[in-house]
Parts: sequence; structure tokens; C-alpha cells
Amino acid sequence: MSCLCISQLAALAQRLKNLPLAMLMDLLGPLQSAALGASRLSLAASAAASASASASASASANLSLSASAVANLEALAQLSAGLGLSPFGASAAARLNVTARSMAATMPSLQQMLAALLAPAADALAALLDLLSSLAHLNSVTGVNLAMPGVGASLSALASGSATASASASAAASLSANASLAMRLNAAARLLGINLTGSGGAMQLNAAMSAALSIQPPGFPLGGLPGLLGMTSALSLSNSVLGIDMLAKAAIAQLKAMLANIMGNLNAAFSATASAALSLSASAAATAAASFNASAVASAAASLNASLMASLPSLLNMSLSANLCANLNLITGINPFAATPCSGCRMF
Repeated sequence: MSCLCISQLAALAQRLKNLPLAMLMDLLGPLQSAALGASRLSLAASAAASASASASASASANLSLSASAVANLEALAQLSAGLGLSPFGASAAARLNVTARSMAATMPSLQQMLAALLAPAADALAALLDLLSSLAHLNSVTGVNLAMPGVGASLSALASGSATASASASAAASLSANASLAMRLNAAARLLGINLTGSGGAMQLNAAMSAALSIQPPGFPLGGLPGLLGMTSALSLSNSVLGIDMLAKAAIAQLKAMLANIMGNLNAAFSATASAALSLSASAAATAAASFNASAVASAAASLNASLMASLPSLLNMSLSANLCANLNLITGINPFAATPCSGCRMF
């Protein structure tokens, strides 16, 4: 694993200084308005989709794993996948220990540099993250890209139910909590290169967790890492959700055009009377497939070593750091933790 040397840190800083953060702050009002409307639609879509998830929740009602244990497994899985370590084993655990030492030495400097550069635009980046997260979720549930022109009327059924969506979503969240935990468990196993519902899947996951017990997490504090991850996520999601490279000269002009589309669609959604039955039917079909998987995952989970999962080291710091570096790689093309050490590295 590479260390974040001075030259890399300087290169990152130079590229990030080209971000149009002052102009982004000028869009704070429109970003917040668009984020509010998109979140209302996203919440309504979640409530509508969750209505057909009751079977999934009951199927996984006997899942005997804690949410905190699954969260530790998720951190391990995201970290190993992000660093290209799947399938997970003893050699991967050894490599993560090397990475932990590197992160402990370099992440504080990286956090300090990012905070100085990005903090002045924190409010605009927070609004942008809220907006893009809602757009991505809405797209995954309904198949509708709110940033495309002329699609607002197709979401009018969701808009008409958004006033009661909060209560519905709360009830659905309680009902499907176990199903959600089962899906998180399954996704974590897949990131580790393991098919949990396949033959021997639980045994493979138990072996991976056993190997992970030897990992020694870095000792640096979380500090402002979650906030920095959110700000860099807003910039990387601009690329993946909207197709906008925020380092490009035309980035703000493109973002303004997308915001115009989004606001036009929101206005149409909340004023039109057309039905969105097609989108909701697609959502229900996707949820039904997830329901079947939740039952299979719950069955496989019965063979997992719950105490072993609960004993996994907390890798939240490392996982957040790896995600932060992945964002920086997407934004700037520079990966602070590349596959090989940089020339002249004195750490390893």
C-alpha cells in the first residue's frame, strides 16, 4: 500500500483548488429548494415500495444478528472491496494491517488539508449531497431520472402522497427492519466475494471473519472525517449521478441547467394529475424480488457464528478513509492509497 507523501498531498491540493466552490455557494438557495422537493418524492417512493415488503420482514424475523455486528462486517467488506482484497483471507488481513499503519500516519494531514479547502463551501456541498442522494434513490426505486427534462408528470402520484409519506415510511421502516438487515448482510458477504445463500456460503463467511480478527485498526480519531466524506461524496456524486465533472470549466453552467430541469420536474410532479402506476409497478416488482432473497439470507444466517461477527474489530475509521480516498480518485484522478508505493517511499 502507498503512503500519502508530500508530493501527492500537494498534487491533490492543487487540483482541488480548481473547484468552483465560491460559485457553488452562490447556488445555495436553489440547491436547498431542489433538495427539499427531491427528498419529499424520495420519501414517498420509499413508502410506496415498502408497502409490499411485509412478507420480506416476516421472513427474516428470526435473524439473530445485531445491527452493530452487521455494521462491523459492512465496514470490513467495503474496505476490502475498495482495496481490491476480495475474496478475503489471511493475506488480505495482513495487507489491511499495513494499510492501517499507512492511514494512521497520513490521514490526519489529509483531513487537515481537505477541511481548509472545502469548509468554506460546506453548506452548498451539504445541500448538493442531499439533492444527489435523493435523485439516486428516486432513480433506483422508480427508474425516473429527475434531472432529465419533462419527466415530472410521471411522478405526480408520488407527489400527491408525499404529505402522508412520513408516517407510512416510519411504519414500513419498523416492519422491514429485519429484511433490511438481511439485505445488508447479503451485500457485505458479496463484497467479500462470498455467495452467502450458495453452498458453503456461511462457512466461507465464518472463515473470513476469523481471519479478520487479526486486523489492528489505526488509532487516529474520527474527527471531521464523516463531514469530509460527505463533502467529497457530493462532488463525486455530481459525476456519477449527473455526469458533471466539478473540475471542468463548464461545471457550474451544467449544474445550473440540471437544476432548472429538476425544479421544472418538481413543479410538474406536484401540480400534475397523471398517474405514475408504471413506475410504482416496477418498484413493487423489485421489492418482491428482494423479499424472496431476504428469506434465503435469513436461512443462511442461522449458520453464521454470531459471536465471531460481534467480535470483529471496528474498522469504521479505515472504511471511511478508504471511501474518502475513492471519492478523491474520482474527483481528481489521484488515489492517495494506490496499489503500489510511490517512488522514494520511506514508510515500507
